Amino acid sequence: MVSIYKQNPWAIYLLVGITYPTIYEAVQMYKTGIEYLEDIGNYVDLVYIWGSVAMCFLHAHYTPYAFISKLCTCVIVTLAIRRTFNFLRIFGAFSPIVTMLNQVIWQLRIFMSFYSILILLFALMFAVTGVGNYNIDGKFKDNFYKPEEEGGEPVLDPGTPGIEYVHIGQLFGYILQTLRVSQGDFDLLGKVSFMERTDAYLFWMVWLLTVVLTWIIFLNFIVAEASAVYEDVAEHLDDYIWQQKTDLCAEAESLTPDYMKLESKFPKFIIIRKVET
Repeated sequence: MVSIYKQNPWAIYLLVGITYPTIYEAVQMYKTGIEYLEDIGNYVDLVYIWGSVAMCFLHAHYTPYAFISKLCTCVIVTLAIRRTFNFLRIFGAFSPIVTMLNQVIWQLRIFMSFYSILILLFALMFAVTGVGNYNIDGKFKDNFYKPEEEGGEPVLDPGTPGIEYVHIGQLFGYILQTLRVSQGDFDLLGKVSFMERTDAYLFWMVWLLTVVLTWIIFLNFIVAEASAVYEDVAEHLDDYIWQQKTDLCAEAESLTPDYMKLESKFPKFIIIRKVET
């Protein structure tokens, strides 16, 4: 039996990339003790480390092109983006951008949740109209859903509108199509000509309502709200940056070994800042 290493010898080098994060998290865990588990961000870091180990063995045991390997790699890269942005706060040029992103995304969570609900409900309405549904008897099915051969299983024609959603199912296809409509992409309209007249009337009513609420009103409302949050964060940007710098300094100091804490760098003074009146 061929060993794992011989099947994919380069996979072991994937572990090199997590050497520093592993040491960093191990020292932080040792220094902070049980308090380490009180921070949710530390769990994300642990998932990143152990997920990287799992990714290495998956690439070695299977191949990088196996589905489980692709899935694990996508998760690790997503966590790597989060870690990269988190550490970019150290640099003065990147700190304002990272701070803006964190604050704006967090403060828009309610609006984005409401927007997601709208997309889901309008997707259900499009599903009710049956637009582009090849499972319903009618013109659309007659034109694009044909037997592969005599007595064979029916298949979709390669030129079927919306065939890119065939692998994720009708419901998720409607959700993605509704999201595209809310962004101003009206590719869905190519299926209307295959609907019955009464169904087409119902579709246009739903489509018009979707465009008005999600694209013209709500999407612009989110943009306006994002601009307002951006201005509010920009007004207090220096405070946010200094807060993050102090957090990073405190974290660095807690991880520094005692023999490296020289008095010249860590003087035993208490500094108090007061606002002059």
